[in-house]
Amino acid sequence: MSKPEEIPALSYILEPALVASLLTAGCLINRRKATDIVQAHNVAGNLSPTSSSSQSDDSWNWKEMKFFFWTIKVPSTQRFRMNISSRFLNMFPFLMEVWYWLLTYWIYQIARAIQALTMGSDLRVLAERHAKQIVAIEKFLYLDIELGLQHFVMKRAWLLTFFNKTYAMVHIPATIAFMAYSYKYFSPLIFQSTRRTLVLCNCLAFIVFSSWPCMPPRLLPYEEFGYIDTLHTGKAASIWTTNKFQNQLAAFPSLHFGYSFVIGLSLFIYSPHKLMRTVSLFYPLLILLVIMATANHYILDAVGGFFVTIVAHRLNRLTLNLRPIEEWFFWMLRSERPMDKVQFDSIIQSDSFITATHRDMSQRPLMATIPE
Repeated sequence: MSKPEEIPALSYILEPALVASLLTAGCLINRRKATDIVQAHNVAGNLSPTSSSSQSDDSWNWKEMKFFFWTIKVPSTQRFRMNISSRFLNMFPFLMEVWYWLLTYWIYQIARAIQALTMGSDLRVLAERHAKQIVAIEKFLYLDIELGLQHFVMKRAWLLTFFNKTYAMVHIPATIAFMAYSYKYFSPLIFQSTRRTLVLCNCLAFIVFSSWPCMPPRLLPYEEFGYIDTLHTGKAASIWTTNKFQNQLAAFPSLHFGYSFVIGLSLFIYSPHKLMRTVSLFYPLLILLVIMATANHYILDAVGGFFVTIVAHRLNRLTLNLRPIEEWFFWMLRSERPMDKVQFDSIIQSDSFITATHRDMSQRPLMATIPE
């Protein structure tokens, strides 16, 4: 594990600044026009089956939502529409994705940290045993290419440096950039399905490596296996890889590859830009080579990451059952949840949406009472 003193002082500023810049850029390029927001709410209000009398009689304006096997009531947040927080979120809906990503990231990291702090020496022995089983299976299937790949890369200093830096610094920024891009250019349903798939990948992977810990190649005895921890011995340190509370016995499955597979395949299928589709599939291939050459994962870890993404994609709609919790959260914050991207895009793309009144409206209506 890298030590803090191995990290350049500027990294503590530049690396978080890069992530913050990408998140900010995502919010700006996905900004909604105030006139579109007002008109979309007007159209949605006209389509709503709820009568105005029922809204005035019941300020809570209860609505029913599914929560796994139950149907429960949650209060509508529409009454908070003109609060400044609601208006800000409506204009910058990608902030919701920032919140989702941060919540997922920190829950995942905290869970791994707790696991790392509570594991004993017997767990390390078990993880090494599982790693040796993977090595044996790979040898039986003639898939044990990691060591040969590492030797090839280590003979080329420029390639080793590139692979080390890619592993240490690309995963998180690339994921954020993908989220911002896909929010802008994918259809709303595809974006939401992809985002839910990535979230569920974390949950499934945590279950697997919690119940079946596996030591990465770099931690196996060098005398017996010959793997070198190129990332840390080469001092290719990053603040993302310097964490004394990190669970290092979580090689299987590889989320590095799982995420890259989802990102690459999604861009290849759904990107409207030819150049993006052309280069997209090189990303998972690059990550696959990087995780093996740096001795952080076995090729079977990548196979495990692939199957985790398949299962996550098939089950991603399960996360929709958490929507009532989200609604209650916004109600407690006294903020309206931004209009769903599916509904918003379907309204503004409809033929009847653009009118002369809409074209002439300024930014001011968003700051005043919503017209009837």
